[in-house]
Amino acid sequence: MEDALAVVGQWIGLVKAAKFAIAEVSRDCEERVTAGTVTMEEDFRAAVDAIFADLSDLLVRLEEQEEALEQELEEEE
Repeated sequence: MEDALAVVGQWIGLVKAAKFAIAEVSRDCEERVTAGTVTMEEDFRAAVDAIFADLSDLLVRLEEQEEALEQELEEEE
């Protein structure tokens, strides 16, 4: 059980890092749009927003799983 909890914790960290990276890409895109150096901006922004939303959903599910594993671990003790 503790191993499963550790794995979920690692995945949470990875998803948070991915969300941070996507946010950086989004900010970079906004700067390029402002500078007028990006083409197909709407498609790119839609893709970034979709990825960010998917990562947010995944993070919520992983955090729920982590909480359930923690409760299960407490009940075993």
